[in-house]
Amino acid sequence: MSRRGLALVLVLFCLPLFVGLRSLDLETDEAIYSFAVERMLADGEWLQPKSSPSDTVVFLEKPPLKFWIVAAPIKLGLLPNDEFGLRFWDAVAGLVAFAYVFAIGSRLAGPVCGAVAVLLLFVHGPLLFEHGLRTNNMEGMLLLAYCGGVFHFLEWGGVREVRRARHAAAAAVYFAVGFLTKFVAIVFLPMVLGLGALLVPATRLRLWHDRATLVKAGGLALAIILPWFIYAQVMFGWEVMHIMLGEHVLTRFGGVLVPDHVQPWSYYVTRLWESVTWGQVQWFVPAGLVVLAVQAVRRRWFEGLVILLWAVLPLALISLGTSKLYHYAYPFLPPIMLAVGYMAALIMMLAPVVLRRLLEAVEDLLARGWPAVAALARRPAVQRVASALIVFAAGLAVWALFFGQARLQIGATTLFKSGGVVRPIALILIAGLIARRSGRIAPLTIALALSWWLPVDAYRATITRLTEARHPLRDLSDCVNRLDYLHSPQAPAGLLVDTDSSMWHPITFYFRRIQPWDYQPTASPERLARTLVDGSFQPSLVQERRYQDYLTGPLRERFAQTGTPPMVGLFEYALVLPGPFAACSPEAALRER
Repeated sequence: MSRRGLALVLVLFCLPLFVGLRSLDLETDEAIYSFAVERMLADGEWLQPKSSPSDTVVFLEKPPLKFWIVAAPIKLGLLPNDEFGLRFWDAVAGLVAFAYVFAIGSRLAGPVCGAVAVLLLFVHGPLLFEHGLRTNNMEGMLLLAYCGGVFHFLEWGGVREVRRARHAAAAAVYFAVGFLTKFVAIVFLPMVLGLGALLVPATRLRLWHDRATLVKAGGLALAIILPWFIYAQVMFGWEVMHIMLGEHVLTRFGGVLVPDHVQPWSYYVTRLWESVTWGQVQWFVPAGLVVLAVQAVRRRWFEGLVILLWAVLPLALISLGTSKLYHYAYPFLPPIMLAVGYMAALIMMLAPVVLRRLLEAVEDLLARGWPAVAALARRPAVQRVASALIVFAAGLAVWALFFGQARLQIGATTLFKSGGVVRPIALILIAGLIARRSGRIAPLTIALALSWWLPVDAYRATITRLTEARHPLRDLSDCVNRLDYLHSPQAPAGLLVDTDSSMWHPITFYFRRIQPWDYQPTASPERLARTLVDGSFQPSLVQERRYQDYLTGPLRERFAQTGTPPMVGLFEYALVLPGPFAACSPEAALRER
């Protein structure tokens, strides 16, 4: 594996994962998992994380490993208890997973394969921003478990016996991590690895030879997995399996748990096709998979078969289920991008040879047709000019790749402009042919053409998106909390919550910071009137349909006299900000600016 290539991947694709982790409010599932972490830190019940919005109901939908990983460094004071601290380990998981993808690609076809695969993963918007590697969800750890498990199993298949036990143990640990993170979502890992090994005679024999080692690795995985499940079985009985397996696996995939999640069988393929819209890469996805399949079958290639199975088998099986969410497919995106990277690496390996032979034939033709020009081209001065032109043209191409059009302008007069790589490549070819340097310019030409095909624009857009800031819930709750204390430092007013249904989880997470809650499950317009117009000035979170009923009914006359307090719409709720709390409204913030 290329250390320089790995360093480049770390700088360009891994470290940016940590940029702007505080910039967005927590999303729905993030708020659920972050609530469990915060209650774990508050009540010390590390074996029984709580389920939002209850302080007592235990979260049994998934095992608690991810909660422990997030909560432990916050408890030790190593990370802040905010969005950055809650999301930090997801970015770490993404970083390590990307490093594994680069290593797998380098094993398949060199650093170009690995680097292209990581680039395509990085610019795949949903993977980073929608329930992905920069959010406090389970997908980052699950992706890492698959990438780490596949890498170490591939290493097991290709190293000497003294090191095979270590890689088998590492793959088992990653399986255990995946199981304790998202339960049976990791079962495709041993399925893919086992089937891939059985299909190749050499690794099939190695499975039998290393059976004792693999049994020990399986025992290691069980030793990591079983303790919490035994504890949960003792504490909660079969309720654990009923919720974790019955409702959230069998019902979700074979029935209807959430009606909005029911999708047609082709959902994952069509979503992937719609998401991979960078230039011509869209068509390279099926082409790369076909090329990888042909090579894997023709060569009986263990690594190629494992990657192919990893890309195809899990997606085919989860497509048979009824409920589908695109983030279920995230663990199976790396092999698809590796297939594209493999095709790019083949182009980089084979195309320069073909181009060099073609250019050398043109050089010979020019030398026979114009011997005087060929003699002139051999002079040192002409060679230096040709070299300078090649370097200049390559610089123009790189500039166009990263910054767009290159332009030399004096005042209103444009002396020179160039965009794209077509003209620079043409200049390189002409200068190379004159100087008879086909052997050098052929790889450069192919590299520039391939770089232009890569989604560099999407990379720039992704970097820009990392710093976009939208955190209205956090800003509102912080502002209300601050003014709440200033309004009544001895006994803060807290928050009136007027609703008969469970709130959207991010609202619960952020507005629980405003204490105490005065909860009104039944409609109480008079109670709300006291907080809004009778001088007590308590911020109120009201179910929107209730609030509209109040405005057109019991509170109509009162508000006609005093005016309606500022209100902020929050999903299906209205945050009403009376008296001094009006300073927290977006309109007040705009006036301050």
